[in-house]
Amino acid sequence: MQLLSRVMNPIVLFIVFSVFFFAGLGGPVVIDYDEGVYAEVSREMYLADELLQPTLNGEDFFEKPPLLYWLQMLGYEMFGVSAFGARFFNACCGLLTVLTLYFGARGPLGERVALQAALVLGSSIIFTYLSRIAMTDMALTLFLTLSLIVSWHGVERALRQQGGAVLFSLGCLAAALAMLSKGAIGAVFPVATALTYLISIGRPGLLFQKTWLLPGTLILALVGFSWYLALGLVHPGGFSFMKELFLTHHFGRFSAPMEGHSGPFFYYLIVLAIGFLPWFAYLFLAIPAVTLGRQTPAARFLSLMAIYTVLVFLFFSVAATKLPNYILPALPGMAICIAVLFNREGGAQSVSWRLAGWFATVTVSLLGLVFAALPLLFPYLHELLGKDARKAPILAESVELGMTPWLIAALFFACSYLIFRVRNNSELRVVFETLLLCSLIVSTGLFHLVIPLYDRLMNAPLARIAQRAAEITENDNSIVLFAVDDRPSINFVSRRTTIYRPERQADDLPSLLRAPESTIGITTVYYLQQLRDKAFDIEELSRDGGFVLFRIAAESAARPADDVPPTTSYQPGVDRFPPVIAEKNE
Repeated sequence: MQLLSRVMNPIVLFIVFSVFFFAGLGGPVVIDYDEGVYAEVSREMYLADELLQPTLNGEDFFEKPPLLYWLQMLGYEMFGVSAFGARFFNACCGLLTVLTLYFGARGPLGERVALQAALVLGSSIIFTYLSRIAMTDMALTLFLTLSLIVSWHGVERALRQQGGAVLFSLGCLAAALAMLSKGAIGAVFPVATALTYLISIGRPGLLFQKTWLLPGTLILALVGFSWYLALGLVHPGGFSFMKELFLTHHFGRFSAPMEGHSGPFFYYLIVLAIGFLPWFAYLFLAIPAVTLGRQTPAARFLSLMAIYTVLVFLFFSVAATKLPNYILPALPGMAICIAVLFNREGGAQSVSWRLAGWFATVTVSLLGLVFAALPLLFPYLHELLGKDARKAPILAESVELGMTPWLIAALFFACSYLIFRVRNNSELRVVFETLLLCSLIVSTGLFHLVIPLYDRLMNAPLARIAQRAAEITENDNSIVLFAVDDRPSINFVSRRTTIYRPERQADDLPSLLRAPESTIGITTVYYLQQLRDKAFDIEELSRDGGFVLFRIAAESAARPADDVPPTTSYQPGVDRFPPVIAEKNE
């Protein structure tokens, strides 16, 4: 039976989370801002046959290292330039992270704990979201988890006098790939964790043995810095790009809030309370239940994961710039803590267990209330948000949300009822299975009901406008964006460069839009009226979801609306190739 479980469990994990992460993956339009940026950068590199120099809107873009771009370029080669192509290998990284955690924990912690840890990780809302949206965090999490686990097994072999240097070198290779995923933290976290862990078990000297230190350092440097070195040798500015990459986007983000993304020290507790529900309610029970130490492989493995998780959590909590996705690398360690909790001896009979059950029940119920209230609040959001509502012009439109909010609310209420029913159950297996069922239900509802609704209202209208713009312009033309910033999805869908003009530069539009290389613009209904109030002769070409495609009428006579080509039936995220996509140069 045990042998059958060891064979079947990874197969079940592979099938369940393949469906979970890949089903409907290409449906939504690439989401602005971050996913749209990465998808567009990799598209430009792909069409230019460029592997080293990232560009956005035709200009150098050095915010991130290139591993995600390379994976997306491979996805474009396999599946076409599309949202699915941009996301495919990111979803693969999510699946591989679940399997890595399972196989890595199975030896020291046992089959049951490893399986439950993988299920907790893969079913959580935030992990599922970041598996289905192409960003740098999932590849980073995969390689950091792989680095820690492989290196730990190398240390265990060394403790048994069986070598281990090869496994440690492989761990350094994974850390180097983490560097190529998101920069310096790909090396900082594994190195800091390794030093702290080896000191805690009384073996810091292992790290400084010749057969460990030299090969590991060489691999980390040669692979981790390979792109930086190669780009510096061929880039016209030499290594000047490293100033932007490291000083601005590494040290700058840590020392000061960037782009308004700040938050209190407890910011990630709020993120986890929602993104890691219902497991978060039991996390504070799990931490004291984990046995740390150096006596057994299980205790040593848990010590390693605890050190790493605390380090990641504290690092990003202290950092000035905060975003929900930053906390992702800490989730594997948290999942292990939860799994250990549900496999300890004794039942869930204490007051703390009941409080955790109540907390999970209330949290899920509150989210259900939010969705239940959404149809009632939506018509008033435009007034409540004031100027901020201009960023989402659909809020000023009359739209129907349909039954989706009510259905999601019903799912949340059903889950809260199930959690409430088992809050006093003394059988840990029953409690775990109920929480897992609720986690899967909530994540499935969010990503197959809420995200499509959000895409239909917020993203798809702009994508249709961008496609319309592409149909009536030449490939080398630019689209003017008036008071519509941080929208790289326009570039991705239209396959055009863009020129941004803020509201204060409205007077530049007539001359800009009469230039042969930039004849049309995109704005919102609100800002279109501002232009008309300035007595500009505006010709509206198309309107969708609060976004408007327009141009400045010719001084002689405006082009009749009937002369504008009709809108095609292109559906972003569904059609593999929009009709205007230029073929990749052979």
